[in-house]
Amino acid sequence: HAVVNQSNTAKDLIVFENLVIDNDAHRVLADQKEVNLTPKEYELLLYLAKSPDKVFDREQLLKEVWHYEFYGDLRTVDTHVKRLREKLNRVSEEAAQMIHTVWGVGYKFEAPE
Repeated sequence: HAVVNQSNTAKDLIVFENLVIDNDAHRVLADQKEVNLTPKEYELLLYLAKSPDKVFDREQLLKEVWHYEFYGDLRTVDTHVKRLREKLNRVSEEAAQMIHTVWGVGYKFEAPE
């Protein structure tokens, strides 16, 4: 499960097994290798990882990650999730599998047991 460290003296890290999100450095490590993400992919991963096991629909993700209401094609979320998974998968298949599709609803982040 997640280890969230947000003290004033330590780094702002979210750690799930082999996935580390370093919010101070704005970087992600999977299997101790850096994953090169766009700013929006990073924000999306961080948002999902901060609430493991919670399902977010596309509208929620657009509002919280993109910071706007969107009335139209919600596929931009799907495209970003797909790219995020692909980039994680290049470094760690296990890390990529932490992002789950909940069919008919949206997406959630689920760490290994």
